[in-house]
Amino acid sequence: MSLKTENIPLIYTVDKVVYVLDEFENKYICEQNLQELQAMLDERMFFRASRQCFININYFRSFRSVDHVKLIVKLNIEKEPFPIIVSKITAPRFKKWISEI
Repeated sequence: MSLKTENIPLIYTVDKVVYVLDEFENKYICEQNLQELQAMLDERMFFRASRQCFININYFRSFRSVDHVKLIVKLNIEKEPFPIIVSKITAPRFKKWISEI
């Protein structure tokens, strides 16, 4: 099955399995790992929010600070499979990426 990248809000890994979540929140297994996907994805559309996931800017809703250094990101999807946390090291790059929308 082929999905358009603009219809993918989240790509994530759990127990070394990579999943692609589509706009209807259907989950698909991906054969590439996150490192391979990073080389393939448009960095203007996708951001590596953590070691665990990529988020799509088109589905970004909001973020808030946690512990004064980390960020929790919310997407425009019903159920996020886990809290999306951006580390204090990655947070400045994330804020810059969001500001370029």
